[in-house]
Amino acid sequence: MSKLLFSLLLLGAVSQSAFASTKETSLAGYITELNVYANFGEGDVFVKLDTNGSNCIHGYFVNKNSKGYESTLSSLLSAFHTQAKIKVTGFTGAAHKWTGNSGGTCEIYAVHFTR
Repeated sequence: MSKLLFSLLLLGAVSQSAFASTKETSLAGYITELNVYANFGEGDVFVKLDTNGSNCIHGYFVNKNSKGYESTLSSLLSAFHTQAKIKVTGFTGAAHKWTGNSGGTCEIYAVHFTR
């Protein structure tokens, strides 16, 4: 019985890690492009840095339906207008890729201001 329980727990842990999203943080850089779409994704925001990560090579996005949409957009606008260096952490898993282009554009997990 204990071997069966152990096997089930191990299988659960392995299957959970297979579905977990990995994250990647860019180097500190400047925003080179910031697009806000009125209809695409019901208001998606796309941002590109001069230092995108290797998996998020085309940039990052936040979906209008994201819980952090307002604060993320506010942070991105602030960084763009003040020309502040930022780092962006994005989800790299296939479930978090943007449909707005065919390349590696990752969903934003966090925006980090640096000095």
